[in-house]
Amino acid sequence: MKKSKVILGLKSPGQFSLAERKLVVEEYLQTGCTKREIWEKYTGQPQERGGLLRWMRQLGYNIPAKWGKFAKQNSIQMSSHKPIESVEYVQLQEKNAQLEKALVQSELRATALATMIEVAEKELEINIRKKSYTKQSTK
Repeated sequence: MKKSKVILGLKSPGQFSLAERKLVVEEYLQTGCTKREIWEKYTGQPQERGGLLRWMRQLGYNIPAKWGKFAKQNSIQMSSHKPIESVEYVQLQEKNAQLEKALVQSELRATALATMIEVAEKELEINIRKKSYTKQSTK
């Protein structure tokens, strides 16, 4: 199956969509071209200034430590070219799920308490909730 080439044209780096950025990064990884050559081909700018590395991080590629001073220490081979799920990401997803469950529980509890107060006010005919317009007693 033959891939069709998409001609992106010259743009400033901020004008590239995520799909276009992925195409540029994939071309860089698959060809033997330097980052500078790829950057100049698509943006017209002679200096790359770490733009491709930022795009690679943004798209989820793990960058080997030798490619940048801010790269992660536990890098994976770039042969897979697939975004990875880091341990931190999985832990954050688990914590998010726990917090969502806690939120549902607290909403149910609040609804149950409100219903209980309403039923008690109707059946006992007393005001349980404090009225906002009442004045404090002076003693």
